[in-house]
Amino acid sequence: MKPNEGRLQTAEHVLSHILEHREPAARVVIANFQDDSGLLEVSSVEDLRTIDLAKLQTDVNKVWKHLAVKKYVLNRNEAEKQFDLSRLPGSIAEVRIVEIIGFDTTPCKDLHVENTSEIGVFTLESVKKVGKDRYRFSFRVD
Repeated sequence: MKPNEGRLQTAEHVLSHILEHREPAARVVIANFQDDSGLLEVSSVEDLRTIDLAKLQTDVNKVWKHLAVKKYVLNRNEAEKQFDLSRLPGSIAEVRIVEIIGFDTTPCKDLHVENTSEIGVFTLESVKKVGKDRYRFSFRVD
C-alpha cells in the first residue's frame, strides 16, 4: 500500500459529506487520487469558489476524532434501498459499503483507513471552476 492510500480516500468521504450538507446544490461527480493528493469534482449551480476554504478545511479536520471506519458488502437489492446506485453497472450484484461510524455511509470500492485518526492533517489546496457548474477541489493529507 502507498503511504497515503486509504487516507486520501477516507478524507474525500469526509470532504464530500460536509460539502453536500453545507451546499445543498452541490453533488460530487468524481474523485481521483494520485500518490500524495486528491481531486474532487463537484457540480453545483452555486459558485463554490466563494466558499470559505479555511473554514471548510478546519471542519474537515475536526472529524479526525477517532471515528471507526467499517467496510462491508450488501447485495444490490439491499443496497438500492439505501443508496442511489444509478451510476453503478447493473451487472454488479454485491456493493461494498464504507461507513464512517456516526458520520457517513456510502458505497465505495476504494481502500480506506480503519479509523479517521489515521488520516493525518487535511489540507485543501484550491477550488477551481473547470466547466459550467463544475468545480475541482484539490487536497492532500500529511
